[in-house]
Amino acid sequence: MAVLLLAAILCACTEKGHTFSCTVTEVYENAVMAVCAEDAGSLMKGQKVYISCEAMPALAPDDAVQVTFEGDVMLSEPPQIVALKIEKEE
Repeated sequence: MAVLLLAAILCACTEKGHTFSCTVTEVYENAVMAVCAEDAGSLMKGQKVYISCEAMPALAPDDAVQVTFEGDVMLSEPPQIVALKIEKEE
């Protein structure tokens, strides 16, 4: 039983977050405004979201991106998240 519990805890600690697709609408220095292309936790498809990231790739409006974040959403208007990673979709 202890082994199963330890395995569950280790898996939870190594989870890399939630990933969702969105389309960039505005680009800032270390952030973007984007529209969700799918539901992601409390974020809904079609909803605008402000996304900041320390390692922001070069992006432009209309770029499709995959955003990975821990799941925390600041409930503001628009909602805000801090991304672990943003990857441009090909």
